[in-house]
Amino acid sequence: MNEEILLGYHATDIKNIESIINDGFVESKASKDHWLGRGIYFFENLYYAVEWEIIGVIKQDIADYKELTKKCGIVVAELDKRNYKVLDVSEPQGYAIFEYLLKIIKENYSEEKYNYILSKGYAYIIKILEYLEIKKKKQYLSRFDIICAVYPKNISKIKTNLPGDFISCVQKQICVKNPRAIKKVEELQYSQVTKGIFNLIKKNRGEKND
Repeated sequence: MNEEILLGYHATDIKNIESIINDGFVESKASKDHWLGRGIYFFENLYYAVEWEIIGVIKQDIADYKELTKKCGIVVAELDKRNYKVLDVSEPQGYAIFEYLLKIIKENYSEEKYNYILSKGYAYIIKILEYLEIKKKKQYLSRFDIICAVYPKNISKIKTNLPGDFISCVQKQICVKNPRAIKKVEELQYSQVTKGIFNLIKKNRGEKND
């Protein structure tokens, strides 16, 4: 495995695939669903990329999985870790930087306001940092081209009590702040691998496979 390249999976409506390949991605604005602020989002694991798109599609009342496999397109991107700066807050070095960024927020707000910001979660913290960058004309998050974070994710409705400190599932989100860090984008063709992902998602959501 090439440690200088980070693979990211992005699922979307299949109608968007051609424009992504030819013209690039459209940056997402910061929202409650985008925990790492503005940028282009990927998942490190194909499962979570597909699940994210399926959940979005299901919200539009399209629950037929055969239709979903036709509607859901997937691209895989090679992200350049060698020549671009990566902040991964799931690693000790990255989290230390994140703690430094929290101190910057604390220096700019009252204790009451600071505690409120923390209570709102990561997405709001990132939003505040982006605001402070504009206000103070300084680089905080924008010093980094790629930001990564890991979140616990319960993929199944069935809860199991496992001994010890075993963590069953986590999802890593990747937010590309600098599009130039995306070096190669290809469509991931539907195959037995992607079929298996769809079937596993159906199983974990309590629905029968075809």
